[in-house]
Amino acid sequence: MGDVSCRYLKSYFDTCIAQGCPPEPLIELLNAGPAPFENPARRFDNSLVIDMLHLAERLTGETTMGLFAGRGFRPATFLDIGLALVSSATLRQALEINERYQDLTQQLGKTHLVVKSDKALITWRSYIDDPERMRPVTEAVFAGYAVFGRWLTWLYDQEVAAMRFRHSRPPHAAECDELFGCKVTYHARVNEMELDPTLVDMPLPNANPELLQVLCARLDRELAALRKPLTAEAETFHCVQAMLGDGAPSLERVARALDTSERTLRRRLAEEGASFRGVVESARKEACEVYIRERRKSIAEIAHALGYSEQSAFTRAFRNWFGASPSEYIRAL
Repeated sequence: MGDVSCRYLKSYFDTCIAQGCPPEPLIELLNAGPAPFENPARRFDNSLVIDMLHLAERLTGETTMGLFAGRGFRPATFLDIGLALVSSATLRQALEINERYQDLTQQLGKTHLVVKSDKALITWRSYIDDPERMRPVTEAVFAGYAVFGRWLTWLYDQEVAAMRFRHSRPPHAAECDELFGCKVTYHARVNEMELDPTLVDMPLPNANPELLQVLCARLDRELAALRKPLTAEAETFHCVQAMLGDGAPSLERVARALDTSERTLRRRLAEEGASFRGVVESARKEACEVYIRERRKSIAEIAHALGYSEQSAFTRAFRNWFGASPSEYIRAL
């Protein structure tokens, strides 16, 4: 049936809690222990997203779980994909990137962009052909596109030309109309959002082609790895990457997140010809390259985000990675 990333599922979980749902029934539903999101490399079955949203709606009486989840989507929800969308030159490019790497985040359905002379259509085809069961997720997907698109373009009052859903009219239809800025149609043939076609190729204010190239190379590797069994090195890398910024990730903390012992994790890494220290340095190097090309943090802030307590230690590591000091490397870009 497919699966979803830990970060993606947690975004829905957080929305359900924020909307008044008690966490205990949701954690029980996930059946993944008391801290289900501690391992960022973990993936969950698609059905858990759907079941969690419907359970939260039953427990709270609120039918807007999906709608509110989509409104809360941010670049961090989608990790490298989110940053790639922000770095895109146009909405067309952002949507193409989203479609290409969508499986990394979720495998509930697929988005596709069709541009015609008089309109642009964003369609969403879920892999489960039951519009009522998929309603909360479908609403989240399109609410995310509406909010994220306005955020990317800086056109915060931009209305959607038309919004069509396959599911029946929900109790919160008025909130849907308000969010999309149009009268939403229900019982439609396909889930689709219609936009003014001139928006699709409008230059985006945060375009960063150099950063985008780095991110897409990383995403290509992640997509190829997704279709293979997860190695101890890859699982450790994802875990370390998520922990950077809270200090240098310790072997103890990573092993606990992976639900294993330090000794077992060391052994599994050694069997693959890797080491914990090497994985940490690889994660730091990749994150560093993104921060440098993002051009939003100072050198001191980057050192802190990578878990270095002293900037001198970061500078030495940087020279080993790139053959130059951080300031020299930045000047050469």
